[in-house]
Amino acid sequence: MKRRLDLALALVHQPRVLFLDEPTTGLDPSSRSDLWEEVARLAREDGVTVFLTTQYLEEADVLADRVGIIDAGRIVAEGSPEALKDEIGRPALEVVPRDPRQRDALAAVLERFGIPATAPPGAAAVRLNGGNDALADVVRTLDVEGIPVGDFQLHAPSLDDVFLARTGKQLAAATQAGEHDIPDHAPEPVTT
Repeated sequence: MKRRLDLALALVHQPRVLFLDEPTTGLDPSSRSDLWEEVARLAREDGVTVFLTTQYLEEADVLADRVGIIDAGRIVAEGSPEALKDEIGRPALEVVPRDPRQRDALAAVLERFGIPATAPPGAAAVRLNGGNDALADVVRTLDVEGIPVGDFQLHAPSLDDVFLARTGKQLAAATQAGEHDIPDHAPEPVTT
């Protein structure tokens, strides 16, 4: 409710420019979604320019027309979310074999299609050289090699990937949780 009140107070004067500093911190998913919708509406319907700082790169991806990634007080990347993600290019493919003993054989097959990437325990992952076009070939090859798949996930490049590529840093949340290189949230601020 306090976040909603903050936003309402900021809008009383019908500003043309609105500065929001991490407005969704501490909100539940429903309230965060509602706030995202209101910020998008303000920009779209009322023509308000919104400068938003956030540690949640997913939020910047949803709301921003332009993103600036700041590391150690310097802008290290700037552009539209789509353009920044296109710089990373290749999607990551993460596969879990049905039989855990076939994990190494699975990893060897995947390496034919891209650069190995860190994966959670029991899985293998690569950044695909051929992008999404390589998926059919990967599936056929796994079938020919007799490696049944338990789980198969394609991860499109995200702003988290852009953050990692531009700063060379591991995300604190992923490092602490021991997760793989396809993170959920970034600790560094993003200005939109």
